[in-house]
Amino acid sequence: MKKASLWHDKTLLALCMAALVLMMGLGFLSPILPKFVQALGIAPPQIGTMVGLVITVFGIARAAMDLPAGRLAHLWGRRPLLILGPSLVTISAIGCGLAMEYWQLVVFRLLQGLGSALFSVAAIIVIGEISTPTNRGQYISFYWGAFLIGCSLGPTLGGFVGEYLGYRAPFFCFAGLALLATLWCYFRIPETKGRQPTSVFASSNLPVKNSSIEKPPPLHKNLNFILISMVSLFTLITLSGNQITLIPLLGYERLNLREGQVGLALTLVAAMQFAFVFLAGRLSDKVGRKTIIVPGGIITALGLVLFIHSPSYQFFLLSAVVLGVGRGFGGAVPTAYVADIAQSQNYEHTMALYRTVSDIGFVVGPILLGWLKDTRGLDFPFFLGAGLLLGAIILFAALAKETTGHDKNQELL
Repeated sequence: MKKASLWHDKTLLALCMAALVLMMGLGFLSPILPKFVQALGIAPPQIGTMVGLVITVFGIARAAMDLPAGRLAHLWGRRPLLILGPSLVTISAIGCGLAMEYWQLVVFRLLQGLGSALFSVAAIIVIGEISTPTNRGQYISFYWGAFLIGCSLGPTLGGFVGEYLGYRAPFFCFAGLALLATLWCYFRIPETKGRQPTSVFASSNLPVKNSSIEKPPPLHKNLNFILISMVSLFTLITLSGNQITLIPLLGYERLNLREGQVGLALTLVAAMQFAFVFLAGRLSDKVGRKTIIVPGGIITALGLVLFIHSPSYQFFLLSAVVLGVGRGFGGAVPTAYVADIAQSQNYEHTMALYRTVSDIGFVVGPILLGWLKDTRGLDFPFFLGAGLLLGAIILFAALAKETTGHDKNQELL
């Protein structure tokens, strides 16, 4: 048992290091993407839509690949996907850096999304397999913490690299980091296929009064799965549409910020996420996932609204702090909630379908909110994103069941 626990920790650590490096590279792109798109010949009135499209195609590829990635993980195992994913990201980052026309950037971003989906789906499958309902929140929060360290370092470094070395340099830095992640996964991450993940139902010793708990409904009829997927969908819409696409444009257009200043604000969002994600994971194991997810979503919506009322760079940074706190509480725990309710016989499919629904937010958010920015101004898409997320959180709070913590016993009976 002692060796097994140590092996689990080594696997988790290896996954976290790979995620950190990949997210650091991806974060390099956020501050410079609007300026790079403009340098490729896109006119200023179309910047919101075209930057949104570059981010949307990344989401399209991820959403399209999530379910196939789940099937491939079942057939091939987890390790091949954890190696293939970063290798595709490496190739795509080089292609983006060499792009001379806008459509070339779009094509390589599609490839980048495919690689990202392979890695992400395999990673959350592995974490579910090496954790239990009593420590899953901590395992996933640890993974998200590494993810967020990369997000924290990436935008600031990418902003300054782009500002002083040109807008192509961050793509080549990203390629180097993705190559490191590929080699790390090859040498350090073992295969976990065959391990049986533990759901809250399988681990519970409670008397069951309702036979549907032993045989849960199909995913499309499972209210808990539908509700948590809605929360994640609108979380990803605000992440890709508001945070990644529009917050840099807001900083450039309203406050005349430099690339490094915008990168610092985005880093602050990720840094605050990192500061709270471990606490959120531990608390979710003790008091319940739902108890953490709901306030996290509310604070996230508040942070989005604060951004559009920023009269100065200092208030802009304060808004980033609030947004980061909300994302810290609401970012990792939904994945633990899904792993809790997933059944071993369709575990890969459940996690992959959850990722697919979430990644639809990456498809819809940037292009929709970017277009609304161009047609309705900056304020409206921020209000819309915050309102959609808040609505999903209210429904989840009212109707979803708890899976861990003090209220679990009553709700599962």
